Parts: sequence; C-alpha cells; structure tokens
Amino acid sequence: MSDFVPLKITFRMSTPVCLTHPWIHFDALIAHLKQRAIDSHAYRSLPSKRVVKLLGERVLPIKKTAGIYHASVSIFDTKDAYTTTIYKRFCERYLDLQRIRKKKIQRGSGHFRDFMIRLVYIPARKVTFYANGDPEEIEFLLSALPGLGKKVAIGFGFIKDFKVEEISKDHSIVKDNKAMRPIPFPLFDAASEVVPLTYKPPYWWSGFVAPCAPPGAWVKLSRNASIPDYPLGKVLAKAGT
Repeated sequence: MSDFVPLKITFRMSTPVCLTHPWIHFDALIAHLKQRAIDSHAYRSLPSKRVVKLLGERVLPIKKTAGIYHASVSIFDTKDAYTTTIYKRFCERYLDLQRIRKKKIQRGSGHFRDFMIRLVYIPARKVTFYANGDPEEIEFLLSALPGLGKKVAIGFGFIKDFKVEEISKDHSIVKDNKAMRPIPFPLFDAASEVVPLTYKPPYWWSGFVAPCAPPGAWVKLSRNASIPDYPLGKVLAKAGT
C-alpha cells in the first residue's frame, strides 16, 4: 500500500447530480465501495435500516486523525439547484417474477402502491473532493463507481471521467480557514456556525450526531484535532451527544 498523501479528486459529470442530503461525503463513498468490493453480491443483502459493523475503520485507504477521516464533502462547480418529480408505479411486465397469490394488486396502498417523489438535482459539470489517503487504492475503488448521488439507475449522476491527483497541501478537513467536512465540537475552539450533524459514516445514523462546524463555516481548530488517537467517541458519549 502506498503512503497516505494529500489528494484532489475531480469528477467530470455527464448528467446532473441528484441529492437527498446537502453533500456527498467522500469517506462514506469510499466505505461503500470498499465494503461492496469485499462482499461482492452479498452486499445487496445487508440490512438498510440499522448499522452493521462489518468493515474495520482501519481498512479504509484514508488517513484518520482525532476520530475523523481526512475526507471532504462534495464541492460542486455551480450553486444552482432545481427540483423535479418522478413517479414510481407497479410494473406489470415483472409480475411473473413476483411470488404473489393475490388476484388483485392494490396500487393505492401497501407494498405495491404508486407514489410520487420530489427530487433536488444540481446541474454540475464538475464535482471535487479532497482527501488524504492511498491514491492507488482510491483510484481502484472509484473505477467501479457507476455514478454520484441518488437515482443513478434512472440517469442522474453519470460520470464522464475522474482524476485522482496528488497535491502539496492537505485540504480535506480545513481549507482557507473553512471547514471542508463536519468537524465535531471537541476538535475546534471557535466556529462561525455550529449545528447538529453526523460526523462519520454512516451519515444517516443518528447515533453519530454531534454539534459540528458544518462544511463552509469559518473554523479555528483546537489542539485535539492533531492528536491521532484522540478518543472522540468517548468524549462525545460522556458529553451526552
């Protein structure tokens, strides 16, 4: 494995990126790809509503300091955002694949109901991330990524190409005094904004929510942020967050 080095990862996009969250977290993206590479087709059988501890955090090819990964959130080349509506309906042509004994399918309620989803999409042509990690393994994992964001299966987030390049300075946590990822309270002394956010994967789980300086906020890091083995989880648990 190569040594961890500061990196800039740039995606060129063919189609807009659909989001259900303000950002795409690079450490979560790599964790997803790494676990999928390990589990292969069995990855699709994992529970989606609870946390399953399968992948040791040390396995990720990303540097970790003071309990957080050196991995930024997504940076889009535009501030424009739009909404669209998609409709999901029961598809009759797959009826023979369903083990259904009912003579009538209820489409107004229940498992096969039709519904409408309102989606936010960003017409980005370029999406950038910063990280500190192993460039070879990160590039290998990203080569299996079909798209960025949600609803790739219906055409959003298609990737034209991507580039992983080594840079001289680590911008994955802070760049120009601005937070590049959620930074939990014990790791900064002052910030222009503090909000409750998840600070590590899985970002959908409320168990990892803590007061954080959000991406884009001005922040002054504390000395704790430079301690590799800082017990962030224990400190947050003791504080009751």
